[in-house]
Order: sequence, then structure tokens, then C-alpha cells
Amino acid sequence: MEKTMIIIGAGAAGLSAALEFAKNGIKSILVSDMPSERAQSVMAEGGINAALNTESDSSELHAKETMKAGRYIADPRAVSQMTAAAPEIIEKLFSDGMAFTLDEEKRPDVRAFGGQSVKRTFFAAADTGKQLMHVLIGQVRRYEAEGIIERRTGWTFLKLLHDSEQAYGCVLLHPITQEKMTCYGKVLIASGGLNGMFGNATGSVRNTGAVSANLFASGVKFANGEFIQYHPTTVKLHGKNMLITEAVRGEGGRLYVLENNKPVYFMEEKYPELGNLMPRDVVAREEWLQMKQGKQVYLDMSHLGKEIYEKRLKGVIDDCIRFLALDPRKEPIPVLPGIHYFMGGIWVDADHRTSMKNLYAAGECACQYHGANRLGGNSLLGALYGGSVAAKSAMEDEDIMEPPSPLVSDREAKEQTAGSYVENWQALQDIMKNGLAIIRSEETLQTALADLDKLTEKVKKEYDTTATEAENQALADCCLLGKALLLGALERKESRGAHTRSDYPAEREEYQKQTIAEFTGGKIQIYFQKAGEQK
Repeated sequence: MEKTMIIIGAGAAGLSAALEFAKNGIKSILVSDMPSERAQSVMAEGGINAALNTESDSSELHAKETMKAGRYIADPRAVSQMTAAAPEIIEKLFSDGMAFTLDEEKRPDVRAFGGQSVKRTFFAAADTGKQLMHVLIGQVRRYEAEGIIERRTGWTFLKLLHDSEQAYGCVLLHPITQEKMTCYGKVLIASGGLNGMFGNATGSVRNTGAVSANLFASGVKFANGEFIQYHPTTVKLHGKNMLITEAVRGEGGRLYVLENNKPVYFMEEKYPELGNLMPRDVVAREEWLQMKQGKQVYLDMSHLGKEIYEKRLKGVIDDCIRFLALDPRKEPIPVLPGIHYFMGGIWVDADHRTSMKNLYAAGECACQYHGANRLGGNSLLGALYGGSVAAKSAMEDEDIMEPPSPLVSDREAKEQTAGSYVENWQALQDIMKNGLAIIRSEETLQTALADLDKLTEKVKKEYDTTATEAENQALADCCLLGKALLLGALERKESRGAHTRSDYPAEREEYQKQTIAEFTGGKIQIYFQKAGEQK
């Protein structure tokens, strides 16, 4: 029985892991339903953080500001290791040919980003993710040609093969042919966030959260699920939200509302030190308060210079003209907060090992680095660094034993009636959006939980024959994970970072811990623990 490294997801984290394996002569299977060119990592616009200018910055300051933005619940050891590695990552990308925007000395330039006291965000105009993935994809193709990396594009993760303690592999499904493939080996998850569970997010709706949900249903711990980042500047567009990158504010863009037909720059008035570059959770809440009063929030970049338009924000200009029929050089952009990033995810330790042996996770699907709120520019860094660390951990750990028989993989079959996958999925999205909005309360969370319990019972009794086996299973699993997220928000009786409770508005010291959700004995358990500690 051939065993190899199995990577689920081919974005920045997945490619980083595959390259780490390949450099060490270890074969991996890279599984994704779409080509890497369509991974969500391509959509990242703003930049990658690194303390490369040691005269004004340091990796220690980068770590300090990461912890502060995350409200001190991230693992400080993991954060320090990531920020220490960041400068070398930028230098390596530059030497590998990444098309960074350059300064006058022909070195990668930096811009300001929210929650940071110095400029440390390296960027490629407004297309950082696209340029990054171009470099990574080219490197991976070399190893594909050598047979060290095997691509399985067009396949989806169906279920984990595991016993009570460890993973042995997974089952893949081809949604068109319905062919199944069983892969044995260590499994590294890099499947992205939970966009599909909520809808109207800025990220790819292909990132449904189904992989994370299947793992949670299989007993793998989840952490910090209530911390969902609402990006302050998005625009509703065709069933999802279009991102207006934070780089606009980093280059001097200003948020305002109109009062008596005059602009009021509410962020600058309330937060004079950082103004429009306060951490994203703060800006999103302030916008929500303005919108609650019936005001439209605008982002103004009409005062920025020609050089900024043409060299640093050209992609933003082009997107606004193409998709919004609006020229931001002449008129403001009407914006609103939109779901953008999931700080929570599969629980991992500082070395990206999950709670199940031989199972690893990296990138947005994992809980590491961001705590209660992510700094812009830390997501691509966390994906690149985390993918590499997860791969190293997998190589260090002992080889798996021969899998026992039978493995835990199949659910008990029950009689089911016809149902609508699409209608039930949309119902789940509505429940999650309402329950985990920018401002929460016991009342809204309890209402969402009651609605989700009703939907869960309905889903248990139904099966949509027009949907795939993976889709039907994902719906049931995501209902379970969705309940865990809501319960975590209910149990965290405070406001911290991206989690704001109107009935508990203060941050409380006893909750300066990770929220852990675990499905065991047929029930969801929620408890709190310090990052870096194990129960």
C-alpha cells in the first residue's frame, strides 16, 4: 500500500507545503477542485507584512502589534516564530522573481496598513496575491514535471479516514464522474476559510468550509470560530461582496459620512493617531454604528496623486470602473463592512499539528497567528510560513502504521426523503449571517441556534439526489460546525476583537483564552484554554 503526503487545497498554504516536501525529496499529492490560478490566494490585494527595515522596525515589534490586534489570545510563540521568519520570506520571493512594487533604489517598497505603527507591508500594486501565486505555481510545476508533486485537480475531499486517535488518509470524489479515490498517508489541510457557510463574503464561494466541517464532525478540535473579520471597505456585487483593498486607506484614502451635506471624517475625529488605519474590527464597528443611524459610509480617494493611481492602486481604479461604473478618481466609493476572513479554524499548535495524529492544517482553515482580529498583510505571511511549518512537522513525525479495518469513515445510513440542497444551504447562510453579525447578543445567538436546530433536523431527514454525495454530506457537517461557532460566541461573554456582544461590551481578563470546540460523544463541547496549552 503506497503512502504519501496528501495536501488538500492548492492556494498559497498548500503550494508552500508541497514545495517544502519536494525540496526534501518527499512526494505529495496536491488535491484541489480548481486550478491554483483560481485559488482564493490569487484574490489577495494588499500585501505581505515583514519587518525588513531594521532601522525603524523589528520582528519583535511586528509580533507585538500582531498580538495587540488579536487581543492577546494568539499563541505568542507561534506569532514570534512567524514574524521572525517574515523578512527571509520576502527576500526569497524577491530573488525568485516576484514582481513587487519597487522603491527608488529598486528594492521592494512598503505601504502603511491598519493596526501597525510603521510601514512594513510589501506589495505588488493591488495584485499581491496574483503575483505571489504566479511565482509559487511556476516553482511547483518544476516538481510536477519531475513527478515529485502529483496534481489532482478537479477532485474534492469527501471524508477523512481515521480511528479514534489518528488519520490514515482520505477519500476523494470527482464530482463529474462520481469516481472515488482512496489515498493513504499523512493529511495536510489547506482548504481555506468558511466563506460558503455565510455567503456574501469577499472571498471565493468555492471555499465552502466543507473540509473543516468534516474534520470537526470526525472529532478534530476547532478554535476561535466566533472571530470573523468584517472588512470595512466592500461593495455589494452580484451575490457577493467586492473588496476595496485596505491599501486605499494605506495610501491616504479617507472614510466619511455626510451630515448636512458636509463630509464628517468619523474615524479621524474619534481616533486621531491612526484614524482610517485602525485595526479592521474597530473600523467595521464604527461603520456599523454610522449605518445604524441611516448614514451611507463613503471611501474617498479622489485627492490622491497621479503616481498613486497609476503605480500603486491601478487595479482598484480598473475594478471600480469595470464593475461599479464608478471612477474613484472623481467620486467616492459607497462602502459597507463585509465578511472577509476567518481568524478561527482547525485547532493547531505552534507547529501546525492538529488534535489528531498525522493530520496538519495551515492557512485560513487553521486557527493560528491572528487571535481575535487579523492584521492586514498577515494572512499571506501566515499561509506561506504555516504551510512550510506544517510540512516540516509532517516529515518529522513517525510514519503511520498500517490502517486498521474498518476505519471510521462512513455515517450510519438512514431513510431520507427528497430535499433541496440549494434551499437548505441558503437557509444555513442566512442563519449564520444573522447570528454572527458584527454586533451579537444572547438574544440573536439563541435565535440563530434555535433556527439552526430546526434546519439540522430537516437536513437529517432529506437527501437531494440532484446534488453530489459530497454536497449532501457537507450540508450536514456544516450545520454541525455552524452550531459550534454559535455556541462559542454564546459562551464568550465579552467583547474582544472581531467578537462584539452588545450585552457584554467590555473585554474580560478571564476570556483571554482560545475558544475550543470539540465534537465528542455525539455532543459539542465548548471550553477555553490559553494558547500553547493543552487540555
